[in-house]
Amino acid sequence: MRLTPETLLPTQHVTTEDVVTAIRHQDIVEAYTATSASQRVAVLHMLYPRTDARTHRSLDALVNTLHVHGLHQVADLVEKEAHYLVFKDPAKAWKALHEIRHDSLAIGVHLYYKGRSGAAAEAALDVDAHRAG
Repeated sequence: MRLTPETLLPTQHVTTEDVVTAIRHQDIVEAYTATSASQRVAVLHMLYPRTDARTHRSLDALVNTLHVHGLHQVADLVEKEAHYLVFKDPAKAWKALHEIRHDSLAIGVHLYYKGRSGAAAEAALDVDAHRAG
């Protein structure tokens, strides 16, 4: 599960005179999940707004809810405001994603799975999370 420059750089023709290219955060996380697709690694990118006491109440409520649902390690990482949660179990990633989405309006989350993001990542994760056996 190694990232290489080839997995991150655009597939355009690069000459020896090209000294820089731009990549986005999304490119990096998608490449990471693509290189680990056979291991079914899911990444939740957490977004913690820096606003006011409502955000902290929402964070505390989410942490409590995660604990209630048995996601203790996820709750501990969310409480510490970890920016990336990396899962090797699609079912647990699916459960955490939906708990976070449904139990907090102030905290956002983006899913990356098998080199995809958004609806495509969610559809692929749904299949793997609910696969029997």
